[in-house]
Amino acid sequence: MRCVAVLPNDMLTNLVNLTNQTGDAVIELSRKQIHVVRSTVRQALGITSARRAPVVTFQASSDAVLIRAANDQVAVECRIPGPQRPTCFSLPYEALVTCEGRQADVVRIELADEQATLHWSDAGIPQSAQYATSEPVLMSAPSGEFTLIDPQFLPAMADACDTAASDSTRHAVNCVQLRGADGQLAATDGHQALLQSGFRFPWDDEVLIPASAVFALKSIRTARDVSIGRSNDWLFVRANNWTIALKIEKTGRFPAIDAHVPEVGAAGTTLALSDEDAEFFVRAAKRMPGSEEANAPLTLDLNGAAVVRVKSDDQASPTELVLSNSRRIGAELKVSTDRKFVERALQLGFRAIHLRDAETPAVCRDDRRSYFWALLGKDSVLKSDATATRIESPLRQPVSMTSPKARIPMKPHPIPQTEKKQAAGQPPSILAQAEVLQGTLRAALNGTRELIAAIKQRRKQNRLVESTLRSLKELETIAA
Repeated sequence: MRCVAVLPNDMLTNLVNLTNQTGDAVIELSRKQIHVVRSTVRQALGITSARRAPVVTFQASSDAVLIRAANDQVAVECRIPGPQRPTCFSLPYEALVTCEGRQADVVRIELADEQATLHWSDAGIPQSAQYATSEPVLMSAPSGEFTLIDPQFLPAMADACDTAASDSTRHAVNCVQLRGADGQLAATDGHQALLQSGFRFPWDDEVLIPASAVFALKSIRTARDVSIGRSNDWLFVRANNWTIALKIEKTGRFPAIDAHVPEVGAAGTTLALSDEDAEFFVRAAKRMPGSEEANAPLTLDLNGAAVVRVKSDDQASPTELVLSNSRRIGAELKVSTDRKFVERALQLGFRAIHLRDAETPAVCRDDRRSYFWALLGKDSVLKSDATATRIESPLRQPVSMTSPKARIPMKPHPIPQTEKKQAAGQPPSILAQAEVLQGTLRAALNGTRELIAAIKQRRKQNRLVESTLRSLKELETIAA
């Protein structure tokens, strides 16, 4: 990785020379610390083979050791506090793999004659390994100070990077766009797109950076001390003790996603999912027939109940998931979609999918995010089949009438004008009393109807338990 050194060349030379002169410089770290660093470096740089991995640099000072690695697009650095003997050198990535562990046992790194000897214990048995050292790699620095940013930026980056494409194209869809003018974070792979707003970046222009899996790591994603900086060529994110540098893409063109966001107001149909049905769908999605086929097609049938219909090429009849606790709002509609986009929408926390027709992209939206994806078209829609295997999601358990939290859900009933007058202190007439009684009886009738409906649903659930279990076993057999 070509970087502008944080330290002047003469200072770096003096530090390396000091290491060579002492001949016994020592760094001590725990096996667990090395494991965390090694795992983060692998994820950030996309390392698939230790032999092709870049070197790992150790830069120790009197109060901490910095451990860093880099490639042409991404660099990561971890600061581990603690007194160390000043030194600076690089080791092969393989050295970390050799001595890492889940325990807090100490790894002692000793230097002599351009060689590093690692000493540690594994289950009480002393271990050692020796590697040749190499020239250290330094990390560039922001042109100004780091600026604090909302910690939600990190999970937002993780979601954005997960949305971006893995391959590079002329539209740079393997990048994430950070737009300074309105604080928007945008990502797309050409089939799905995610827009997230509400951030304040310390620049006014648009910045493209490569999508990196490092933001998905728990140690990064959950950091609370978060700041951001920039140089002419690099974007920097500091998350607790980690610093991530991402090379700014200056030649790629990012698509104008904003122009393609469907309007929620234009949607004539909305699938409103309950949390129970969302979890039920996510659990079943990968086990349903056809999950391994191109586009993993799935039909949302919103003509009556909310039904998910799938069918593999070698399946005689489809399999249907009835989302018992969800409902359709608006016009009846059938659409076909890649199931992974529905699953992703639910995993992002959305519970309403807005649809205009079988050809226009589906869209989910909340206060800060818009997620939308292309449908597969009306020709891919699966028709209903009387021979389909039907699996109904478990009905939400009704609340017991003996429970102190029990309540009967009722639609709000307007207060009659006569009640309002009575509340104002005017004496009620016989007619007014009759109107009040009528309103009370009407509300009681509505509550009774809903209670009866809940009882019927419970009875229906009991009758369907046995058939649901049989269907689930059949689904597992098909998916296997």
